[in-house]
Amino acid sequence: MIEGILVKGQAGVIGGPAKCLKTGFVIDMAISLGSETPFLGTFHVPAACRVAVMSGESGKSSIQDTAKRIADSKGLSLRDISGVYWGFTLPNLSDEKDLEKLGECLRWKKIKVVFIDPLYLCLCGGGKAVSPTNLYQVGPILRRLADTCLKAGATPVIVHHTTKAAAKPSENASVGLYDLAFSGISEFFRQWVLLNKREEFMHGEGFHQVRMSVGGSAGHSGEWNVDVSEGVLGNDFQGRKWDVGIWNGSTPEVEEPENVTVGDVDGF
Repeated sequence: MIEGILVKGQAGVIGGPAKCLKTGFVIDMAISLGSETPFLGTFHVPAACRVAVMSGESGKSSIQDTAKRIADSKGLSLRDISGVYWGFTLPNLSDEKDLEKLGECLRWKKIKVVFIDPLYLCLCGGGKAVSPTNLYQVGPILRRLADTCLKAGATPVIVHHTTKAAAKPSENASVGLYDLAFSGISEFFRQWVLLNKREEFMHGEGFHQVRMSVGGSAGHSGEWNVDVSEGVLGNDFQGRKWDVGIWNGSTPEVEEPENVTVGDVDGF
């Protein structure tokens, strides 16, 4: 579905420490899938499909702002991307009725990829005592979620956090599956996009330096350094953007290496 990043029919996870652009990457991925444009300006999307983004953490205005900036960076108008559906109520994954409603909605809208962001807000609840540290409780919940989505024709992708111990910026170190919080997560998911900060976020500049590691049971894998400039919000509410630079391997020794691919500039 996204060459080198996402395959059809396998439950996936996008993971990383707090504030490392997980939701931004999800939105870029969703808009890319919905509009048949390259993910992060680099990774080819062979065909457009219908996508659902279910977000319970960032808020409507933040999601809308980020989506608009990403669409602008691709030369698109957000209102013209009809293949992406946005929702701000998360299903309770331990509630059978909620899962049934989720499946009905996915079938009704003919969704092919559904992003659920984040896991910690929808894993437990519904009157059932579920311990996130209990592999034998978390595993069946994830299995029921995957079965519900896949039977409806949608590939499920969950957004999840790493443990606090793993949330340390490092120039070359990538987080692994076993750095994800909760039991059963690393064991269950068949494909993954894992993010880690290479450097702390640069306040006043809106500049993120991220390490992205990708892999899956289908055999795809790779690591990239991704730099994202979001700009700084001015008093006139202008100045924010979504500029992406990406390259393979370790950090280049020069500031502007020749093999960097940079996305379209200035969202506003």
